[in-house]
Amino acid sequence: MQQTQLQGDLSQRLTSVCSNGKFKIQNLYKKMVPEYSKIAWRGVMQHPSVHPRFRFILWLAMQRRLATVERLMKIGITVPAECVFCKQAKETFNHLYFECSITSRLWAKMCKWLGYTRNIGDWECELMWISTIAKSRKGINGITCCIFAMMVVVIWRERNRGKFEQKKYDEQQICREMVQHVHVRGKKQSK
Repeated sequence: MQQTQLQGDLSQRLTSVCSNGKFKIQNLYKKMVPEYSKIAWRGVMQHPSVHPRFRFILWLAMQRRLATVERLMKIGITVPAECVFCKQAKETFNHLYFECSITSRLWAKMCKWLGYTRNIGDWECELMWISTIAKSRKGINGITCCIFAMMVVVIWRERNRGKFEQKKYDEQQICREMVQHVHVRGKKQSK
């Protein structure tokens, strides 16, 4: 956060907020309001195609505030450390989101359904990719943002179901659910 200060004597301060010899409240306001750095993933969070019920978990994920095993252990809570999906690695945020072969395959499958043929990277790579996609309001880009947000939420939901309810992960059912969500939301859109 950076805030412009009005420094100097009274005449210098007034001159800095005047234009063409006239005082402008707009100039004063711009000098007084702090300037925040732009966040790359803001467009994903505010994209109109992202359903409001997905935004909270998506925001937590973007802040890396989800209560993964790694995060719980840092605050002293002991839980089984293995990944619910692959059962081979320790569950960390990065592993859960796209380093795990299961979640990476699910995201790759949905990307292929959307028409993108690409190698799936880690969380940071995917976040940068979806942030560039979110800048455009084209139809396919809106659907892609919606699917990404839903993907983050579904991975978190399935992780919790597997960890706390011992439910089995069903990739086909999840894909059907996501596709159905897009079709139902699409029917409600006028465009």
